[in-house]
Amino acid sequence: MRKRKMALAITATIMTAALLLLIGPRRIAVATTETGDATLSATLRNHTEPGFNNLIAFTLHEGKATFAGLGADEHTEVEIGSVTKMFTAELAHQLVEEGKISLDTTVGEVLDVGQAPISEVTVQELLNHTSGLPRLAQGNIFADAITAVTGANPYAGETTQDILDAATEADLKDRGTETYSNMGYGLLGHLLETAADSAYEDLLQERIFQPAGMTETYLMTPGSVPDDAPRGLTATGREADPWEMEGSNAAAGAIRSTAHDMAAFAEWIMDNGDMAYGWQKRRQPKLLARRRNGWLLHNAHHRSGK
Repeated sequence: MRKRKMALAITATIMTAALLLLIGPRRIAVATTETGDATLSATLRNHTEPGFNNLIAFTLHEGKATFAGLGADEHTEVEIGSVTKMFTAELAHQLVEEGKISLDTTVGEVLDVGQAPISEVTVQELLNHTSGLPRLAQGNIFADAITAVTGANPYAGETTQDILDAATEADLKDRGTETYSNMGYGLLGHLLETAADSAYEDLLQERIFQPAGMTETYLMTPGSVPDDAPRGLTATGREADPWEMEGSNAAAGAIRSTAHDMAAFAEWIMDNGDMAYGWQKRRQPKLLARRRNGWLLHNAHHRSGK
């Protein structure tokens, strides 16, 4: 019976997705309008991947930022997606430096998770995606497929308590093996705000946004994105809902920023950050290349601003 229900769910998902693709607008194309540096914008156009609409890039050389865009400029808001994890990792770095936690601090030392397997997982494991936690706290094949096509927010309504409950119930059978986990970073965000006795959003503002001069950047909590702010597009060209996230889920991917501010962050993190925290050669979105030798902002997240 379980296999039959799964087969029916998958069939329904495929049929729904096919119908929406048929009645939906045509696939999006990269914007024709170029802004900023002509050479950099040409590079963007020549190397863009299918399915993107508006693109923004920057380089940094000897402290000077150069910007370029296709259909957008350095002040156009975009969801930076999983690049948010770099900010969460930097907060972890700061709290370790202050002695409030260590890389060996376990979840159970900070959060009330009882004797569940997650209690023994360390900050280091959450940072490096080796905790054994699944990708999402509330995974659902049917719902994921529908939101991917309709552009609905898959994280809507998911709370910190949902993450705690899912983490407590997880068996962590893959612990020690690198398994990319948004849920793990959501849990890490809650651990950090608990250890610092300050909300994750406040930690971002006080410890990174303000020191780095990021005046165009904010955390997408429920209802925070203005109605007239740029929206991403789905693969069919439909306008997507912003991925506003409730609670600690935001630590995995809810920052909204601009190329202008991300250039400021790149400069600031070079002088203040530590790449040993959360950076991965294979999985981490490419934000920084080599110090002072030209930098390109690139987020593998699929939701570019419209």
